[in-house]
Amino acid sequence: MELNERVKLLRTEHKLTQEQFATAIGITKASVSKFEKGMKAPGRETLEKIADYFNVTTDYLLGRSEEPELTTEEDKIVSEEGKNIMAIIESLPEEERKKAWEQLEMYVNYMKMKKNN
Repeated sequence: MELNERVKLLRTEHKLTQEQFATAIGITKASVSKFEKGMKAPGRETLEKIADYFNVTTDYLLGRSEEPELTTEEDKIVSEEGKNIMAIIESLPEEERKKAWEQLEMYVNYMKMKKNN
């Protein structure tokens, strides 16, 4: 299955119009239409927004995997990366550490808000 087919399948499975989906990820309805017709491929940032919105991997969208979610092994890798990021943040001087945690918290809150819409 091609990228355009996967995007359309996910959108229709979630009972979204092209306009609703476009608004949800911050692009135009025309762009969604072009993606679904295979006339245009989404850029990296938009591809990530699509994956985040539908809670699937970019590899799934690109047809590199038939599994929409991370495997157990992939999840372990992601968890290790999270631990590494936390260690880096904790090694920063106090003021920089506070700023890093604030930025991370803002990002997480943004993603939660986006998923709830």
